[in-house]
Amino acid sequence: MALTVIATLTVCIGANTAIFSAVDTLLLKPLPYPAADRLVAIHETNWQRHETEGLMAPVRVAEWANAARTLDGIAGCYFENLTDTSLPLPERVEAMRVSPGFLTLFGTSPLAGRTFSPEEERLVAPVAVISEGFWTRRFGRDPAVGRQLALGGRSYTIVGIMPASFQAPSVTTEVWAPMPPLTQSRAARILTAFGRLKPEMSAADAEADLTRIQADLARQHPQTDAGWAARVTPLQDAQVGGSRRSLWLLFGAVALVLLAACGNLACLLLADAARRDHEIAVRLALGSGRGAVVRQLCLEGLLLASCGAALGLLAARYGVALLRDAAPQLPRLRDVIIDGRIIAFTTGLAALTTLLFSLAPALHATRVDLVRRLAQGGRSVARGRLGAQRILVAVQVTLAVILLTGAGLVVRSFDRLQRTSPGFSLANVLAFKVSAQWSERPEAVAARQFRTLERLRAIPGVTAAAVGSVLPAGGVALTPQEIRIVEQPSDENRFAEVRMVSGDYFRALQVPVLEGRSCRDDPRSVRSSEILVNRSFSDRFFQDASPIGRHIATGTGIYSWAAAIVGVVSDVRERGVASPPEPMTYLCGLMPYWPDPRYLVRVEDPRRVSLTAIRAAIREIEPARAVYAARPLEDFLADAIAQPRLNAMLLSLFAWTTLLLAALGLYGVLSQTVASRRREIGVRMALGARPVQILVSVIVHAATVTGLGIAAGVAGAAALA
Repeated sequence: MALTVIATLTVCIGANTAIFSAVDTLLLKPLPYPAADRLVAIHETNWQRHETEGLMAPVRVAEWANAARTLDGIAGCYFENLTDTSLPLPERVEAMRVSPGFLTLFGTSPLAGRTFSPEEERLVAPVAVISEGFWTRRFGRDPAVGRQLALGGRSYTIVGIMPASFQAPSVTTEVWAPMPPLTQSRAARILTAFGRLKPEMSAADAEADLTRIQADLARQHPQTDAGWAARVTPLQDAQVGGSRRSLWLLFGAVALVLLAACGNLACLLLADAARRDHEIAVRLALGSGRGAVVRQLCLEGLLLASCGAALGLLAARYGVALLRDAAPQLPRLRDVIIDGRIIAFTTGLAALTTLLFSLAPALHATRVDLVRRLAQGGRSVARGRLGAQRILVAVQVTLAVILLTGAGLVVRSFDRLQRTSPGFSLANVLAFKVSAQWSERPEAVAARQFRTLERLRAIPGVTAAAVGSVLPAGGVALTPQEIRIVEQPSDENRFAEVRMVSGDYFRALQVPVLEGRSCRDDPRSVRSSEILVNRSFSDRFFQDASPIGRHIATGTGIYSWAAAIVGVVSDVRERGVASPPEPMTYLCGLMPYWPDPRYLVRVEDPRRVSLTAIRAAIREIEPARAVYAARPLEDFLADAIAQPRLNAMLLSLFAWTTLLLAALGLYGVLSQTVASRRREIGVRMALGARPVQILVSVIVHAATVTGLGIAAGVAGAAALA
């Protein structure tokens, strides 16, 4: 019995500890920055334009920082792919261009060296700060401060190394460099912004303060600032995002599994108490107090729980590793460790399980009349204990039904996601990026993209090659833009998402063109004049009329454009398979203002055309550029639904584990019932009862216990739904 108890607790405590370690790191433990509770993420919002978490214009970052009363500082950054050409093979580096004061805003001291000086930030000096991970991978942790990095054709001097705990703005950032002067256009929203609250100020205070400032700016600049406001979110909440609900769901589920296990173990201890009934009665008769006996039984339970907790901690280490592999999309998951807080949690869990599975049996074992127990040998007492065991089994069945219901709903939702067509063919499509810089001239970018596509199409076995601004159905939602249909003036605000695609895009994805024609590539043009729309756009804005030949316009000033509709394509679930198709437009042509788009290559047979062959082809024409994020398109789409998959897998595992525990508990109760009724059954059969009658009575007993548990479980599941 002891081995069964320890094994059960090892699995259950290990699972609880692993899930709690993720909950603790992501939701409970503060971020690894000084006064991290004062760090906030700042966005521009415009509800009329459906912009809830927009980027910020550089000029507005400066204006808000100068006028804010609730913030000690605001800083911004933007992402840039740089190519490290100092190695035999070019390697892509994920860099961040940061505004003055960005690194000091977070308050983290460098692991070595220093951060940027005000003079370096003002002059945009060729200096860089690198991450600890990049330092380890690139320099093998040899002294690196003062050494040179060849990034994007320019030499940078390394002045500092940030520790692994510094993950601003993301865990994948490898290099930080000063931000060059940017456009002062109020409509150019390109920065991710962060701020540090003044002491005693809250995110709500800062949001009200910045919204007030923006209202003043809107009166001064109505054409560009009207309708915009501020959104301020604690940085930890912004990083966790939608993972919060999933983590608490999994933690609640695994806690129910532990509760069911405690019920199962309580049944085992009640059975063991029945076996030791005469021993306990004799001890009580010889003068042992009830409290002393209860303490001994609880100490025995505590010893078992301690062994289970110790082994559970070991199991939790492997559980955390499995969680990292199964849920790479969860933020800061690599920071999850088994530390003192987790050990304290496990210790508390061991004490709690001791109370749950050993205290009640101990009290039950010592409460019955002593004389009657010694006289009857515990036979009538066993029936009393069986009643308690039946209640525990019914509770286990209840928990199993609740978990099975929840798991069934989650699995059904995930199954629907898997069965939902994204609107295009995933098979035999390879996706990747080629490193580039935002500082490249638009004409050169367009010419390079055209040259790269031509080389890819020349590879034997490639049937189509194209570029797109983002991955299709990858879960990325671009902000819908307000559009105007030139031939249909209207006072109604019309919005549609705008994506940029090249000529072979729909052929590569095998998306049917329902009307008109597809896009064409023109390397000489830096501004497209043709656009395609999807079926949802055509149905909403044109009803039964044909949109071909109509014109769409959007934006103002230098950011405005107009294009003629040349085709209608089938709906694609661009925002992910869980999101229904929305009105979508596809601006045709190459992307001179988007230097690192996604390349999509359709091949006849993946065994003949590999990513290695594609890398070799690109090296022929672009030897100084790195190919990265290269995977089959199916893998990217699998990552987009990784969180629902993880929820479905773990909830199913927890539910079936609870059901197994309930089944084992029911088996134990029935075994004890039959054993305690052996004399009664013998007498009944001697008096003429048939075996089938005895079997039916046992089945009715089991059905009664199970039925009560199922009824309570259905009611509980309905209450939680």
